[in-house]
Amino acid sequence: MSLASCGNTEVVSTSTIETSSQELSLEKIATLDQPVDAASRENENAIYFVGRLGKIFRYSDNTMESTPVLDITDLTYGEGERGLLGLAFSPDGTTAYINYTDLNNDTTIARITVANDGAFLRETLSTILVIKQPFENHNAGDIVVEPSGMLLVPTGDGGSRDDPLRVSLDDSSPLGKVLRVNPLDGSYTILARGLRNPWRVDLYDDRLWLADVGQNKFEEVSVLDGVQQLSGSQIVDFGWSAYEANDRFNTDQTSVAHVPPVIAYPHGDDGCSISGGAVAETGSLTDRYVFGDYCSGKVWSIPVNQTPPKATLHFEDIESPAAIVRANKNLFVLSLNGDIWQIRD
Repeated sequence: MSLASCGNTEVVSTSTIETSSQELSLEKIATLDQPVDAASRENENAIYFVGRLGKIFRYSDNTMESTPVLDITDLTYGEGERGLLGLAFSPDGTTAYINYTDLNNDTTIARITVANDGAFLRETLSTILVIKQPFENHNAGDIVVEPSGMLLVPTGDGGSRDDPLRVSLDDSSPLGKVLRVNPLDGSYTILARGLRNPWRVDLYDDRLWLADVGQNKFEEVSVLDGVQQLSGSQIVDFGWSAYEANDRFNTDQTSVAHVPPVIAYPHGDDGCSISGGAVAETGSLTDRYVFGDYCSGKVWSIPVNQTPPKATLHFEDIESPAAIVRANKNLFVLSLNGDIWQIRD
């Protein structure tokens, strides 16, 4: 089953607009209960898909295995913006790292040993870091492994609306940040502040692409450049909640070094909740960041090395696209209704 490209139309944004004649299609490859993430291991063709309710399944030889490689439904609530939300593997593929909401509604980063055959050894599950969450939304949920083996964990602002606790620009709080986490002891360094709810992120060519869900007006994509050179001595500031995109928001908050998003689009026909997002490594989308919107069902891409970027609309009317992810160099659109689509030329 495939869904043809809708053509390329303009995306209303704060950047310049471009149209293209690229012809792409979406091929449905599998279904899963509420898929939200995917990851692959070094030197293995299988892909591991994450279900928000607490299970991870292995997809191999064009088939989704019926038995999960990991089941933590006893440890998490798969409700609202909570659940099992993120998966990444160590560079050698022997350890899996997960990001989930525990039964106290707090963000938990944990490690699990992975056997040679891809089995997750549940008895080895151990907690690395717990981040207290004051509300039930804006849990972010992604997790990325740097080439060094350190973890990158984006966090939301704790939830509710309007950054009520004013934590995103407060360096005494881990909320609203990008954290570099040591997987051995859970210690962390803040690399960036001023984020609202960076739902999906992608590390590509030493740049961390962050799809940050907006508040009242704008959805935005921000980029953290030169990740491996960042030490936390100078924290990159993305501005929330002093700013929403480029607009002033909470006037009692200050962000003198506000780094604006590389692209933002207003609420309306283009949507109301950004679903990031990954950079393509192959095909006609190579070196383009691909993202969508949960409300509108639209999917766009922007070139990674163009300032300001020009956006191209590729698909629309996809039902509830929760994430666009890269695994084994392929891009997948994950619909919260259960469909898993692969983007093909």
